[in-house]
Amino acid sequence: MRILGIASDLHISSAALIEDGHVLAAAAEERFTRRKHARDFPARAIEYCLSTIPDGLCGLDRIAVSTNPTIDLSVPDGRYAGRARWHPEGLYSIPNNLAALLDAPYQGCATQILQTAGEPLHIDYVYHHDAHAANAFFLSPFESAAVLTVDGRGEDCTALRAVGNRNTFTTMDTIPYPHSVGLLYGAVTQYLGFRIDRDEWKVMGLAAYGDPNSAAYKLLRDLIGFQDGTIRLDLNYFAYYLRPSRSAVSEAFIHRFGPPRLPDEPVTARHHDIAAAVQHVLEDALHYLLADLHQQTGLKRVALGGGTFMNSVFNGKITPSTPFDEVFISSCPDDSGTSIGAALYTHCVLLEAERGPAMTHNYYGPSFEQTAIDEALALAKLRAPAVDDPADAAAHALAEGKIIGWFQGSMELGQRALGNRSILADPRSVRMRDQVNSAVKFREPWRPFAPAVLAEDFATYFGPEPAVYFMERTLPVRDEARNLIPAAVHIDGTARPQTVTVDTNPLFHRLITGFRDRTGVAAVLNTSFNLAEEPIVCSPQDAIRTFYSSGLDLLVMGNRVLTK
Repeated sequence: MRILGIASDLHISSAALIEDGHVLAAAAEERFTRRKHARDFPARAIEYCLSTIPDGLCGLDRIAVSTNPTIDLSVPDGRYAGRARWHPEGLYSIPNNLAALLDAPYQGCATQILQTAGEPLHIDYVYHHDAHAANAFFLSPFESAAVLTVDGRGEDCTALRAVGNRNTFTTMDTIPYPHSVGLLYGAVTQYLGFRIDRDEWKVMGLAAYGDPNSAAYKLLRDLIGFQDGTIRLDLNYFAYYLRPSRSAVSEAFIHRFGPPRLPDEPVTARHHDIAAAVQHVLEDALHYLLADLHQQTGLKRVALGGGTFMNSVFNGKITPSTPFDEVFISSCPDDSGTSIGAALYTHCVLLEAERGPAMTHNYYGPSFEQTAIDEALALAKLRAPAVDDPADAAAHALAEGKIIGWFQGSMELGQRALGNRSILADPRSVRMRDQVNSAVKFREPWRPFAPAVLAEDFATYFGPEPAVYFMERTLPVRDEARNLIPAAVHIDGTARPQTVTVDTNPLFHRLITGFRDRTGVAAVLNTSFNLAEEPIVCSPQDAIRTFYSSGLDLLVMGNRVLTK
């Protein structure tokens, strides 16, 4: 059974292909169009996924989409559906008019069956938070678990709680839009002079510089209430749910917290404290939802999904501060992962088929043979000598203080590079962090970098913490290890590590082992292979262009080493 998953017109469009519950291919559209956070129909990503199987679209059994537009057809609207202006509009005008005769709104999943010259084409429109939940639970190693999804919004809700068991899950409740802790965080992101739905990373990094117990925290905390397992915002202080509205916060919010920061204004201590306040309030809300979820289910394992769980700072605090003993968050809990989630929902829930294996990596994107790499270099009239062992060559260069573009194997799915499309550097000097920020990534100096750490040496740096395979959790670095990797340690003494195993990525593991043999440090600084405001590189051509547009010293693609 082959199912194509599609995430379209969301924060990051993507496509995924699964076969009998196994993920065969997946990629975000932005990697092909080279427009970061592309929301377009993922035509190029679909083309890539279909290229991995015989017969293309005809080789599919079903298509699953990670949003269900029929939810919005529950209220009859004569302006749009009273009379079809174009014949295909009947596909939505008829169910919209019929809604007046129903006793309850449309909900859950909708299936569209289109007759073709061959087999009928079945398209399942999956409820958005069900797609998030499927990504979280069906990719996890858990046979049963509590499930929580939180993001800005889906069709009509902003969070979902469920209980997963084998190849299905049962929804307990949802939080209705516009009460959204995800959009609360986004609104404050915009208030701080950054972009909503794009720059929340910056606020998370900035929060470490502020006082979480400042007056701003109390002022913000008073705007959100927790009761009966749900969350409610005082909407008088927000405007993200109003149309039209240029601001995500209201005048009452500005009166309460002072003037918003403009994008080109300096970041001050007041902004640090507001960033810390919204991070702290988000953590309060998620702690409450998780504690209540545990009380309701009694389960010790939890699977988490939705863009809010890209917040690695909170993710690292879940097991120490909630009743849950085990946590799973995939490499793509955000919208880009809902293409996988929708396909798995169709496979497991609608078709009642058995689950596939748990996610152990995110290398689902395009890979390029050495011949394709050589052709790209020749087309650019570049000479790059071949080496017998690219991992050893890279380890040697890193030990000498070089900054490397590392392009190997299949591209990762998700917003974090995990050793196949990475920029690598020596973590032993704080100066290296500043150099990568200013000369390569061109981003704000307060944003931290991550260490990729050998699995067998992970405890040296992070103690007895469970492995972090997808950089999904931020953890305290052991005091005695902070001076070993200062370029990858944030101001609060934490880091967002990647645990690298020989089974998952043997070449990257060999690189870090070579660096350890030379320096005694079993970690390298790892950040995504892209420049500011660009998506992670996909092809050799992308890698070459990024190499010559930045302060990178070496580019290692396959067995070729390109220098300046």
